[in-house]
Amino acid sequence: MWSVVREAALKVSDYLTSGVRSSAVFKPNASGDFTKAFDKEAEDIIFGVLRGLGECLLIVSEESGVVKTCGEGWRWVFVVDPVDGSVNYEASIPWVSVSIAVAPYEEGVTLNDVTYAVVVDVFRKTTYEYVKGEGVLIDGVKPERRVKPPNVLLGYFETPEAYSIVPKYWRFRGGRAALRSLGSAALDIIYVGLGRAEAFVDIRAKLRNVDVAAALKIAEALNAKATLCDGTPVNNIPLTNISKVECLLVGYDDAILSKLIEAYRS
Repeated sequence: MWSVVREAALKVSDYLTSGVRSSAVFKPNASGDFTKAFDKEAEDIIFGVLRGLGECLLIVSEESGVVKTCGEGWRWVFVVDPVDGSVNYEASIPWVSVSIAVAPYEEGVTLNDVTYAVVVDVFRKTTYEYVKGEGVLIDGVKPERRVKPPNVLLGYFETPEAYSIVPKYWRFRGGRAALRSLGSAALDIIYVGLGRAEAFVDIRAKLRNVDVAAALKIAEALNAKATLCDGTPVNNIPLTNISKVECLLVGYDDAILSKLIEAYRS
């Protein structure tokens, strides 16, 4: 089953990079943004593959919201972001991903219950996977995590309010970290997990569970530490509906996360 899910994500990557795709607005989506034509096509590719599994599924997707392949008795929950970094894709900026997280269905299922997650870097064709019991694989190989991350802080800093945590974090860490706002939260979070950046922050109240579920599971398995800003563990994020992630902090380790928390609380 996991190989089929991986292939679904890779098929979207192939679709997005095999030609110029229309960015015409399709309709308002379930997440409160606008679905572009390429978003809808990417979602349709994933839905088609998942329906081919012949299972009773509950699919939660950024574009269509909650989709049920049967009336009841769902066996699996799929949390899908067909194109994470739509603005980048439209602008031909090669920092775009496809995310799918999978958990056995039960009442109140959360991120803690995810047994498989995949994030595909669309332009590099790199596949990041979490498999319960096996850990993390990059293109099928167990990765080496950097012992010390570079002094790089990733996140979204589009407004003065979103930026406000940065100088406070610099104060608590005892020096500046280089800022990068790259445009795909899923890839950013995985980079923290791998030690390619020391932290990720987003306090805009715009992220949703579909954006980050797969990446958080992968980063957690790499020993990154994450929390919602109100102290709620990220593993409590619900999966059966689209839900907002009001404020997210991710650190390479506990020490970095504690500085992020102090910065936010101050």
